[in-house]
Amino acid sequence: MEKIKAPILPAELTDATDFLSLMEADPYLHGIHFQNCRIGEHHEKYIHFDGCVFENVEFEAFDWENLDLLDCVFINCELSNCKLLDGALHRLEFRHCRMMGCDFGGSTLVNITFSQNNARYANFSGTKLKHVRFDQSDLSMSSFNQCVFFHTAFDTCHLKEAEFINTPLKGLDLSTSDIEGITVNAEHLQGVIVSEMQALSLARLLGLIIR
Repeated sequence: MEKIKAPILPAELTDATDFLSLMEADPYLHGIHFQNCRIGEHHEKYIHFDGCVFENVEFEAFDWENLDLLDCVFINCELSNCKLLDGALHRLEFRHCRMMGCDFGGSTLVNITFSQNNARYANFSGTKLKHVRFDQSDLSMSSFNQCVFFHTAFDTCHLKEAEFINTPLKGLDLSTSDIEGITVNAEHLQGVIVSEMQALSLARLLGLIIR
């Protein structure tokens, strides 16, 4: 897998906590460091974050479509149940975030790293993932239905009971992750990379009887 491009951040960031005031002035936010604050519900339809860092930020009722995120880092943030539908997300890092039920449906994700996040029940259905790595993250019961994977990796993740319906898995390496109880289409298993024990489990999905 090719190296994922890291976010390109400005040499200096401006510290801020009053998100609403900044948004009222300009929905294009660049070079802002949000720290130890809460970003609540806002009804601006189109928002663009460029070169921003969010650290210990609680996103509450964050429900925006067509969100544009470029070169941003999220550290120890609360993103549970946030909706980032049909967004364009490029060169991002999510580290140690709580993202339970976070909805990325219909978005395009390019050069993204998810590291040590709790993303149980997250929804990635209908997304396009290119150069994306999930590292030591809990993605149990998450949905990856009708996804397009290109140079995407799952490294030591929990994928228990995750769904990969109508999603081709060719070239996807799941060998270090827990895939117990995942739901997949048998015709889309060709070319997936799994361990020997995982292969025995997946064989049952194909109706094979192992003795």
